Amino acid sequence: NNPIVAGAGVFFSRATVKSSAEIFRTFDAMENNHARCKDEHTDREEVLTANCLKEHFGVDAHEALDDQGQELITVAEIEDALLWNRTEQGEWWYWQNKPKTHPETGREMHLCCGDLPFVFHGYKDPQWFYQLEFEFYPTRASARKTLSQYTWRNSKKTQEYFTRVRKAMQDMT
Repeated sequence: NNPIVAGAGVFFSRATVKSSAEIFRTFDAMENNHARCKDEHTDREEVLTANCLKEHFGVDAHEALDDQGQELITVAEIEDALLWNRTEQGEWWYWQNKPKTHPETGREMHLCCGDLPFVFHGYKDPQWFYQLEFEFYPTRASARKTLSQYTWRNSKKTQEYFTRVRKAMQDMT
């Protein structure tokens, strides 16, 4: 099981894109029925891409985690992902193949979001990018005039998270 999140954030070097293109151009869906790296109409394109990178180039996909084991890419809107808790909600698809404890600290891993995220999945309408910009950069954001009245569905926890991210960004400077 190769971890990779396509759509929200996948980063390839130019050489990887060129080499992969050659592999993808030669696919024949009928001949590769049992191959792990194949052309298939599926909602699991990220898994197939990870399999192809491993099979043809020996490249392993890696999860984007911070030092505490918190994810730096969310697979849902932030206000929802912050509520996911393995201990309280039990095992479901999001938790499959994820360790229950951090390998080095032994701490339970049920916090979704690291303090220096780089991708938020689930936002399609441009207004949300402006809103997120406002939350992370309130003094320079163009969203200040139009969206500052928005109330997040999970307001307390979401605002606490935005405060943590702003502090982490300030600490980097």
